[in-house]
Amino acid sequence: MFIALTILLAAAVFLIVAYPIVTKTQVAAPATTSAEGTLDELTAHREAVFQALRELNFDHQVGKITDEDFGVFEANLKQVAADALRALDSWEARVDDDSNLALEREIEARRAALSRGGRACPACQSPAALDDKFCATCGASLPAPAEAAATQACPQCGKPFEPGDRFCAGCGQAL
Repeated sequence: MFIALTILLAAAVFLIVAYPIVTKTQVAAPATTSAEGTLDELTAHREAVFQALRELNFDHQVGKITDEDFGVFEANLKQVAADALRALDSWEARVDDDSNLALEREIEARRAALSRGGRACPACQSPAALDDKFCATCGASLPAPAEAAATQACPQCGKPFEPGDRFCAGCGQAL
């Protein structure tokens, strides 16, 4: 009877101790949506792996780790470091592509506005319609259409130029 009670008590203690471990749920890291947050996570991971490599090398030099273990651990950490660097490169390429695409869209919008008879704001170079008095982007006062039309044409190629220009932007002719 005493043995059965001891076994039952040991099983109960084991269940109480093991319950948090068995039912432990994985808490996902908070997903960052900002580019800076993602960059911070990637660089922190890279630095942690590099620090682990430095510590492993130090422990090997001190003699805490055998040559066999050092080789295995070092290979694993180098693989993790390479994965971290690949992830960082991939993130940078994706951000660069997004930035280039946004820049190309902005350039195309400005070209389209200027080709429709618009003009560029002298302060921020945003496209503006001919009848606008103020820039919609920065609020700067735009010159009157009469002032904008005060341009002259190049005698060689006919491209308009501003009164202060010394050379034609189209053909390079001295004005």
